[in-house]
Amino acid sequence: MIRRLDRYILRQLVMPFIIGVLIFVIILLGDEARKLSAVIMGARTSPQLILLYLLYRTPQALAWSLPVGTLVGVAMTMTALSRNAESIAMRTAGIGFTRICTAFILVGVIASALAFAVTEWMVPHSSEGAARVFEQITHSQPIVRQEYNQFFRDEQGRVFYVRQMDADTNQLTEIEIWQVDEQGRLMSITTARRATLAGPIWTLEEGTTVYLNEQGDPERQEHFQRRPIKLHQALQHYYAEKRTPSEMTADELAELAATLAQTGQPTHQLRTHWHFKYAIPMACLVFALIAAPLADRYAYLGSFAGITVAILLVFLYNGVRSWGLALGLAGTVPPAVAAWAQNVIFGAIGLYLLLTRR
Repeated sequence: MIRRLDRYILRQLVMPFIIGVLIFVIILLGDEARKLSAVIMGARTSPQLILLYLLYRTPQALAWSLPVGTLVGVAMTMTALSRNAESIAMRTAGIGFTRICTAFILVGVIASALAFAVTEWMVPHSSEGAARVFEQITHSQPIVRQEYNQFFRDEQGRVFYVRQMDADTNQLTEIEIWQVDEQGRLMSITTARRATLAGPIWTLEEGTTVYLNEQGDPERQEHFQRRPIKLHQALQHYYAEKRTPSEMTADELAELAATLAQTGQPTHQLRTHWHFKYAIPMACLVFALIAAPLADRYAYLGSFAGITVAILLVFLYNGVRSWGLALGLAGTVPPAVAAWAQNVIFGAIGLYLLLTRR
């Protein structure tokens, strides 16, 4: 049950929380607009399409902004309570510092849940919409573009790996295709030296298909020089809906990692991104834990102490997160360690400061 004290603190926190979220959303969308301007420079693009693209990008910006909003809201509110001697009055009345921070922790939990919900259920769909609008803006066609080491899936559920997509020759080189059944069991693996495009027809060249039994062991294999394949729709789907791991759901990342693991492919990058799907939203709670005691401690420095604490924490947290992501993607540290290190470090510091603050 939320008591009068909690309701009072929550009322003080609402406005700085909303301001923090909105400012960071605007910053992130401004960066998206900057990237988009490099693509549409000199082109005739309707303002409606540009606004629609930014609208589709808003859920992802919101998911990244909720931790910052929590941090700014908690830091500014706690600074105000300390500067106005309200927290001192609360302690004089016998209310411990941990009890005062209960409302902040509650906001951190709710914001973490909201950030995960936005990331999991809104971002994937909005990213698809943004990709479709981007195609309209650039007037591009689903042809081969210069890419390396790409994975995508077709309408039949097959998983494709292409080592190189050559934009000059419309050719794919070193292709692997994994066919799985409805239960996710690997049925066959096809490899080909290249795939060439003639009109609407793609042809695999110099390849082999290995068929597997129910135990996953090779059963028989077929060699071929040329074999037509329905790839145009898969590539079209790939280009129209190509997403970064941060734009995929946790289930999609787990499914792709499991499929690649059956073929012996490295999955540490996908597993790292999977852990970050849960670790980033949890930053809301971590920021709530550490911002309150730090803002209270340094409130004597002035009214802007809360903002200063928030900015410093964002830079420090993001630095540890960036190093963790880089080390996790490189396979230097386990995916779980890479994704959760910043939360464990800052959460432990925040919990210690919270429990020892008098």
